[in-house]
Amino acid sequence: MRIFTDIASHDTTGVAPGGRIVRTDSTPVQGVSTPINGQWVFPVPEGAALTVDSDSFWFPQADLGSIPSKTAAEFLIRYPMYEHIIYNFYIENSDVDAFDLTNPTPQPTTGNTTPVLPTALGANTVPRCQLGGPTGAPSAGMVPNSLAMLPRTEGRASNLYGSMVTAMIDLWYFNPCYIEVIDPVTLVDGDVVSLDGIPMTARAVVTLPDEFLLVPGNATTTALNLANAINDGANSFSTLVLATVDPTVPTRIQLRPVPPTNTQVTVAAAGGVVGYTIVESHPGTDEVMMWWEINRMTTSEDQGSTQASTPTLNTPAVKNLVEISAEDTSLLVYVSVDDGVSWYLTPYLEPVDLISAGTELRVAFINTGTSKLYVGGFCVLFPDLLAPL
Repeated sequence: MRIFTDIASHDTTGVAPGGRIVRTDSTPVQGVSTPINGQWVFPVPEGAALTVDSDSFWFPQADLGSIPSKTAAEFLIRYPMYEHIIYNFYIENSDVDAFDLTNPTPQPTTGNTTPVLPTALGANTVPRCQLGGPTGAPSAGMVPNSLAMLPRTEGRASNLYGSMVTAMIDLWYFNPCYIEVIDPVTLVDGDVVSLDGIPMTARAVVTLPDEFLLVPGNATTTALNLANAINDGANSFSTLVLATVDPTVPTRIQLRPVPPTNTQVTVAAAGGVVGYTIVESHPGTDEVMMWWEINRMTTSEDQGSTQASTPTLNTPAVKNLVEISAEDTSLLVYVSVDDGVSWYLTPYLEPVDLISAGTELRVAFINTGTSKLYVGGFCVLFPDLLAPL
C-alpha cells in the first residue's frame, strides 16, 4: 500500500499531526511511473495490515498511534520469530540524524565484508548520498522521498560507488533483563526491586499497589508472585515491561520492554538486598532480517508554446516515482553489529546470521549503478538473545 500526503502541509520539524493525507493506493507493479507533484509517498511494507482514516496522523512518530509506529508494529507481527524492530521512513528532520556523514565513516570494503564486496570500485571514505538538513538546521531541504544514494562515479581514475550509512544504533537495552530469586530465606518484608526507578516491594501480606507476596523459603512461588505483580495492570509496571517466568528456570523472571522499541527500562535491587540477582547482560543480536523500499525518480521538461516551431499547449514539468524491485541488481545492503568493523551482505526479507552477537548496529546501502537510487524507508527486525548466566 502507498499513502500519498500533501507536501505543503507537512512540517518536517515534526509538528503534529503532520501532512494532510490525500489518498491511499495499492503498490504498483515494477516499471510503473506515478506522478507525485506536490505530494510525498509513504511505503507500507508488504503484509502490514494498516488502516488509514480521518484520525490517522504522522507526528509525533513516537506515539504508538502514529502511522510510522503502527506500520512498524503491524510489520513486526507478521514475523513472530522476531521480537524487535528498528525503522526509519525519513519523514522529519530528526530522521536525518540517523545517518552518519563523518570522515571517515565506517563503510563496507573488500577487506571487511562477508561475502566480499563484489565491486571493483574504490572504497569511499565518506557516504555519497543526497540527504536533507538534520535537527537544528533549516527545515528547507529536508523533504520526504528525497533520501538517495548517488550513482557511481565514471570519470575518476578510481571510481566510487554511491552509499549511505546509518549512525550507530545501540541495541543495549533491547534484550531481556532478568530478576532471579536466588534466596527467598534472606528476603524480608520491605525488600525492594526497582523497575525504571519505581519500587516493587516484597510483603508478607500484600495490601497496597506495587507490592508482591513473599513466600519465605520458596523461590519458585515468590518469583511467580513477582512476575504476576509486574504484569498486573493495577500496578505501575505493565506499561513498561512484560514479565515472563523462564520455563526452564522457574525462579528466573525475564523482562522485556513494552513496547519492543522502548530502550529506557532499567532494573536494580535496593541497596543491601541480597535475595535477588539482577542480570543486565545485553548481548545485542547475531541475526537480522531487513525490509527496505527503493525507487527511481524522473522529471519531465516544462514546455510551452514558444519553445516549439508549431504552437502547442503548455506541458508542465511532472515528477514521477518509478517503481523498481527491492532487489535491484545495483543495490547492495550490508549490516554490522560491531560498529562497522565487519559487515554482512543482507538480502531482502531473508534472515542473516551475523556469526557473533553485538550491540552496535549499523546498516550500509550501496549503489553500484549509474542512476540515483531513492530510499523510501527501511526496517531491521531482530530476535531476543538470552543473557548469558
